[in-house]
Amino acid sequence: MIVPGAPLFINRDPDLDWLIALEYGRVCDGHPSGQFRPVSEQFAWMLDRPGGRRIVGFCVHGVRAFNPEAHGALWRGPRFDAPLFGLTNATAGAIILATQAALLDEPTTNRCFFTAAVSAEGDEALTLWRQCLECGDQMAHYGLGYTLLALDRPREAYGHLRFYTELSPANGWAWCFLGQACEALGDPAEARTAYARAVELEQRGGEETDASDRLNELEGERR
Repeated sequence: MIVPGAPLFINRDPDLDWLIALEYGRVCDGHPSGQFRPVSEQFAWMLDRPGGRRIVGFCVHGVRAFNPEAHGALWRGPRFDAPLFGLTNATAGAIILATQAALLDEPTTNRCFFTAAVSAEGDEALTLWRQCLECGDQMAHYGLGYTLLALDRPREAYGHLRFYTELSPANGWAWCFLGQACEALGDPAEARTAYARAVELEQRGGEETDASDRLNELEGERR
């Protein structure tokens, strides 16, 4: 389905050599494979939901070596606005070429703050995650959530973590951290639900967490 004029948030990491171009407010982290429509080993459209029809952006791995002109679907497919490059009603191919011209070896500003925040701790990390979020990077909600949790500020952490489980529903650690925030706030029922979701995702092949142990401890206290 073609969606003309959908504005994209451009997220470029030259060290990892990827480009994520999605509608503002979305992340590609923590979604099932059915929410992506591959065009090649390096390029995939992202859909609005698993098995959905509406394309909300795209992801490219190996941007330096990627040749968008070799893939006709990138020029015939959906069109987007890319305000960062001053492009409107542009194809994915045109946006990739603009990225290669302007950001081949430079990260977007959000990614600078993201990288710095990952390496920082405590209040310094908190400041950097907030700056990353202010740049528009919704993945910063996750960083803010677990950092606030580590700083023993679960009430503030809760909103960011709850929101991120909605943005990234298959991220087991997001659910696990949400469970920890709920426990700290005295809500064992919601904590159990969050931990159970993390365990379910792990059993489906997701990343291993300590949610199972935490859930068992809660169930033990319940008995």
